[in-house]
Amino acid sequence: MDRAEHISIEQVVDLPADELNRCDFSFEIAWELNAPYQDLLDLRALPVQRKDYGFAPTGGARDGSGGTALFRATAGGRLAGFLAMTESWNGMAEIAELAVDRTCRRQGISQFLLAAAEAWARSRGFGFMRLETQANNVAACCTYARAGFVVGGHDRFLYADGANDGEVALFWYKDLRDGQRATSRTVDPESVLPPA
Repeated sequence: MDRAEHISIEQVVDLPADELNRCDFSFEIAWELNAPYQDLLDLRALPVQRKDYGFAPTGGARDGSGGTALFRATAGGRLAGFLAMTESWNGMAEIAELAVDRTCRRQGISQFLLAAAEAWARSRGFGFMRLETQANNVAACCTYARAGFVVGGHDRFLYADGANDGEVALFWYKDLRDGQRATSRTVDPESVLPPA
């Protein structure tokens, strides 16, 4: 995608399967944040692997109560990414899924989607936004930190009995009550090469 291409964000009810199938939402894992997970420059190298969650964002977006939202990003006339929101069990606005197609990354699309999600959450009176990702998804962690999210906690056992055993879940929060923006030190994962 050329940086000059028009990027648009819109709230939708669902995403057509054929558009989702044309996207590659996989990502590379080469680094992991070290505990206590507050300093995004404190990394350790991992064996490089590709990860794909197999996103299916249409489930929660069909609720008509106003407690869910689905945002679609388009660039160059095609699906570039999406963000699915829901109201969490604790009354916070929760980002359930955020994905950007590999060919459209590093263009600010995730920041546009996060801004749309924040506007939606603020318009509905939510005091906080929250999300979860893993300590080995450093690119996502940097994205959330740039958007003003901070790590509120972690769970070493959330993935202990499955395919992602050993991964550490990080819980990120953004306080919408006073508009303050927290910051974290970040690194661009693309600028650091893992050992050969």
